[in-house]
Amino acid sequence: MIDLFVWEWEWQLPLFVALVAVEVGFFTLWARSTVRLRNARQSAAALALFTSGLVVVALAVMSPIGANDERLLSMHMLEHDLLMWFAAPLLVLGAIPLLADESWLPAPLRRAFVFLTRPVVAWTVSTLLLWVWHAPPAYGLALTNVAVHGVEHACYLVGYSIYWWPLIAAPSATGGLKSSAARVGYILAGATQSGLLAALLTFAGSVWYPHYSLVPGASVTTALADQRVAGALMLYPGAILFLVAAVLTIRAPAAESIATATR
Repeated sequence: MIDLFVWEWEWQLPLFVALVAVEVGFFTLWARSTVRLRNARQSAAALALFTSGLVVVALAVMSPIGANDERLLSMHMLEHDLLMWFAAPLLVLGAIPLLADESWLPAPLRRAFVFLTRPVVAWTVSTLLLWVWHAPPAYGLALTNVAVHGVEHACYLVGYSIYWWPLIAAPSATGGLKSSAARVGYILAGATQSGLLAALLTFAGSVWYPHYSLVPGASVTTALADQRVAGALMLYPGAILFLVAAVLTIRAPAAESIATATR
């Protein structure tokens, strides 16, 4: 039987400091933008959503979920789910009211932002990051190297923040999808590629990541069963979130964004 650390928290000082620094930076920008927003409810919601996204990052990586990610693939997958399907959209929902006008960015960063938030580019980047990091060589390296593991998590968070941006941004904003049909198509494209990867993982006849069969108390049989659970954890939370996004998209008028519909 695999020995799990049910109550253990894996405190990571560099991550904690980084999250606090990001929160302080965002709070400073939020405080400066409050007057411009002229909407106390929108302003408070932006701060609450962004802060919630950072809390989800901390829970995903430092809670018992993260503490057991090297023992069970299912825990590792749940960690990734929290980063991609929950933390990333929360951060985007909080940031868009303050950052949708990218004119304040330096010209090189503005050009990079405009390019990366184009729907085709955003979908391509997030898809490549998801598939590359789930390839056995890259995944195995992340399990054996703390720095690479951190980079993996950052890639999921940044890649899926880029993915969610065009969907949540107002159609008039840079990278915004212009119609409900375009947003639904974008959602289907994202759901299809992640669902395919989840299905391949779930129905594979062999263990993709041998590391999990070598954990004390594990075997090839238990690792394969755990892999199927991990595939289901990738599939269903993502599918539910994509469905919610699709419903909000269909309900919102073509000239409005999902962000508007969820205020």
